[in-house]
Amino acid sequence: MFDADEIKKMIQEDRLDKFYTSRQWRRVARQVRELQHNECQRCKAQGFYEPCEVVHHKKYIKYFPELALRIDNLECLCFECHEEEHGRGRYNRAKNTDKEPLTPERW
Repeated sequence: MFDADEIKKMIQEDRLDKFYTSRQWRRVARQVRELQHNECQRCKAQGFYEPCEVVHHKKYIKYFPELALRIDNLECLCFECHEEEHGRGRYNRAKNTDKEPLTPERW
């Protein structure tokens, strides 16, 4: 398993791809998807359903490498929410009527 120092070194060398393709990351990301029912957690909080496309670090790996594999630091996001999180887009689910609303049957 990677420790914080190894991850810091990968960050410095611009080699985080090694982390994101590792068996450890794939295992933890799979667990997060299962625990969060493969649903974007931000859309869910707004009453909409979108599938998980990205397992996101709440506290960025760049600043908190020691939390890189902690399940409580990870959340499922759809592409749009992940882009918005990183300042690459503006997306308001509440105003987008094309999205499927959650229904009691989904739970």
